[in-house]
Amino acid sequence: MSRKANVEYTLRSLSNLMGEKRRRGGGGCADLERAARRQFQQDETPAFVYVVSVFSALGGFLFGYDTGVVSGALLLLKKELHLDAFWQELLVSSTVGAAAVSALAGGALNGCWGRRPCILLASCIFMAGAVLLAAAQNKETLLGGRIVVGLGIGIASMTVPVYIAEVAPPHLRGRLVTINALFITGGQFFASVIDGAFSYLPKNGWRYMLGLSAIPAVIQFLGFLFLPESPRWLIQKGQTQKARRILSRMRGNQTIDEEYDSIKNNIEEEEKEVGS
Repeated sequence: MSRKANVEYTLRSLSNLMGEKRRRGGGGCADLERAARRQFQQDETPAFVYVVSVFSALGGFLFGYDTGVVSGALLLLKKELHLDAFWQELLVSSTVGAAAVSALAGGALNGCWGRRPCILLASCIFMAGAVLLAAAQNKETLLGGRIVVGLGIGIASMTVPVYIAEVAPPHLRGRLVTINALFITGGQFFASVIDGAFSYLPKNGWRYMLGLSAIPAVIQFLGFLFLPESPRWLIQKGQTQKARRILSRMRGNQTIDEEYDSIKNNIEEEEKEVGS
């Protein structure tokens, strides 16, 4: 169904709801008004929400890219740096191990600093790891770069899904959160393409493979310099006016009172459960 047809259908539904309200003579008027408003606004999600979700999901793309690209890079590395089986296994597993450790700290960082600073931190770590890997002159430096990249993966994997879920409208939340999973598999596919493209370089092809991950990290960092914090985290920290402004920006012409009250009530219930 086209967007024009959707709008016409929504307007007809709105008219039917208002006619029903008049026939009932005022009984349940408030409920019908809210239902009509929600139905009319359902298709009015601002594009800004999608922009925020895509920039966030770049963390998932880097997750997939950095875990997938090493398989092709090792074919060149083991010849150029004379890596034995132990060092090959270490270079692959060190990233996953570092990601597991940083993921444990990711929850605490999210609660203390907020979602936006954690994503900015993960972007910086990804950039530092990519530069270290591209400039590595020995296997020890290469191992250090893989560990740094793993730290970024752990923080991003804990933060990105939470941030997307908290900025997404309720009716789009599931769809937008899956963008992160899509970007993870997309990153793995793109890593395979890059491995194939640079595998024919006689020397230093692996530097391009491992160093190109800096590009999406830079894009994500620059984007999040202008993107907002999660409204839920701001409400949780008592910054209610700022949270309302950001929520209004995310929802466009939609009313935010009902969603704002729902978020606030959920936070209060969680705090009571923690206290008990």
